Amino acid sequence: MIYSIFKNQVSIRNGSWILPTCAKSVSFCRISSLFVVRYESGIAGKEQSFSISYLINTLGLSPQSALSVSKKIHFETSEQPDTVISFLMNHGFSKPQIRSIIQKWPASLLCNPEKTLLPKFQFFYSKRISGVQLLRILSSNPDILRYSLDNRIIPNFNALKEFTRCNDDQVFSAYRNYSNILSCDFRSMIAPNLAIVKECGMPEPTIMVELVLHPRAFVMNPDKFRITVEEVKKLGFDPLKRSFLTALQAFFQISKSSWDKKTNVLKQWGWSNEVVLSAFVKYPRFMMYSEQKITAVMSFFVHTMGWKALEIAKHPVLISFSLERRIIPRCSVLQALLSKGLIEKFNICFMLKCTEKEFLQRFVIPYEDAYLLKLYEQQLGL
Repeated sequence: MIYSIFKNQVSIRNGSWILPTCAKSVSFCRISSLFVVRYESGIAGKEQSFSISYLINTLGLSPQSALSVSKKIHFETSEQPDTVISFLMNHGFSKPQIRSIIQKWPASLLCNPEKTLLPKFQFFYSKRISGVQLLRILSSNPDILRYSLDNRIIPNFNALKEFTRCNDDQVFSAYRNYSNILSCDFRSMIAPNLAIVKECGMPEPTIMVELVLHPRAFVMNPDKFRITVEEVKKLGFDPLKRSFLTALQAFFQISKSSWDKKTNVLKQWGWSNEVVLSAFVKYPRFMMYSEQKITAVMSFFVHTMGWKALEIAKHPVLISFSLERRIIPRCSVLQALLSKGLIEKFNICFMLKCTEKEFLQRFVIPYEDAYLLKLYEQQLGL
């Protein structure tokens, strides 16, 4: 295959570009980057090549994203895609939002918007959901637009609203937090699970709040859900406390292999299986963070701050804080205070858990030290 570029030719043989000596220039690099996606697609056909060009030039997708989308949809003219894009723009979606929808749901670019999208938009508009919120949520979670309005969306929307006695905005907030809440069958999957936690003694107001904030915890086969609930109870979690549902959510999200990997990471810091479980009971969310984050936070506390790894197990909430936005800036101030002899005793958990205002009032302002404030702002990147 030969492509002509500014009267120069570039040949492809066995997956290699052969660059003519007269074409060794920056302009060639820029032009060739537009064509490499065609080569990477295995010498794409004319139809796919058009799709790729359209996705790059019209929607601004990267060559890699355009190639990925083009493998799922094919079109030879711009007529239908143009209709869909025009429809979405007329309903207030920005170009980046449209790009997000297409990347997450490529088939939407070939749908009939008047039949597939408009009735669903009209249903959401009728619920008086904020236009800005609707655009933001649908562009980040367009999955619901795939499903039948009459057979899936409306029944689940109404069932969730009736069961929780919440308003339309709260139902849509639950969808924002987990898109499957409106696509799975509410009565056969979610309702039985809500009944199970109610049987355990969990207060109904708590259940309703958690359903909106963390709906994913309730979207599971009821038999498996009940087994997991019993496992969480055996660990000592109290159904009257919110940590009970957090532990449930952690068990649902963390596979056994992932749990084992994180446990092995913590064992490198001297934690035993018993210590891991004890820390999990204290703050179950810490096991939901990645192995990389756990390692980075442990390394900072042990190697930079000189703390014992087992002390952190007593306060696993410390692992949840951001290194860049909280731990490092505040610990830098702490080290400065210690080096200046301004403090001797301190509560590290309070220092990291308190609000920004409380931190400044307790550890910076009382000392009237401009250096402390400047150090803190520098660490925050302000």
